[in-house]
Amino acid sequence: MQARIILALLGAMALLLSGCGVGQGSAKEIGAGEPIKVGVIPVADFAPVYIALEEGYFAEAGLNVQTQVMQNAAAIAPSVINGQLQFGTSATTPFIAAAQKGLPVQAVANAADVAKDPDKDVSALLVGEDSTVQRPADLEGKTVAVNALSSILHIAAAQSIEADGGDPSKVTFVAMPLPDMMTALKQGRIDAASVVEPFATIGAANGARAIAHPYTDAMLSGGTFALFFTATPFVEKNPELVEKFVAALEKGSRTAAEHPEKVQEVLIKYGKLKPEIAASMLQPGYGVGVSAEALDTAAGVMHELGFLAETIKGADVIRP
Repeated sequence: MQARIILALLGAMALLLSGCGVGQGSAKEIGAGEPIKVGVIPVADFAPVYIALEEGYFAEAGLNVQTQVMQNAAAIAPSVINGQLQFGTSATTPFIAAAQKGLPVQAVANAADVAKDPDKDVSALLVGEDSTVQRPADLEGKTVAVNALSSILHIAAAQSIEADGGDPSKVTFVAMPLPDMMTALKQGRIDAASVVEPFATIGAANGARAIAHPYTDAMLSGGTFALFFTATPFVEKNPELVEKFVAALEKGSRTAAEHPEKVQEVLIKYGKLKPEIAASMLQPGYGVGVSAEALDTAAGVMHELGFLAETIKGADVIRP
């Protein structure tokens, strides 16, 4: 059901955009000094763009990059395709769903990687302190909160249940803001919550117990789970600008990987996290280069679980 809903929404978006030629609104050449707008949700996954700003990497490349905070990922892709934003940020799964529907999007840079060690995974499937649920398969017949239906946290949690021998179709997934989940868990309104940092750390501090780490269950170990993307017509009009943007962003990723304290600083400044939370939460991996194999893996999981009508090849949606 959830997969059909997101596919219907993406199809409607494609129809709306087709009135002016899908993606042609982005086919605008950006001149020297003109603003380059990046739609971003200020979470740890996308810390490299803030670090590139703070460290002056974009300025050194002659780019006037400006971030535009978005309330949710669903609003970013249409804005990039219409040219209101030049670059967007996304988890791999909604990006794959958009690409599979034929929207002209290209992944241009890596944002965050899945941990190789499950104990360092930034995602967690949490249950209450006194819950009888001991493992993901026990969630059959239960209610699990996710931040949005068909989101990466929904898909990854479903895969954790499937991989443990359970049937995710027998689980009731409900959409709920991440900050509300711990209260709902304590009140017994949900049986589990699929969360990501800093909510995994906050939940553990409030007695919640992790029974799985969905990203390492569902995604390629060490591979991309969040990325930066743009519209294909924009790349065609601005190849040198895109090259410079990616190079500066990758400098930001390398700095993030080598200096976790700088990630903490941008999370406090831009994400409005409390310093003690920023210091204690897990950080994702910050590699460079989008992993085609990681996109292949995510697309395969989405297809097998019914979130994607047909699978795609990761290499086909990454900027050459």
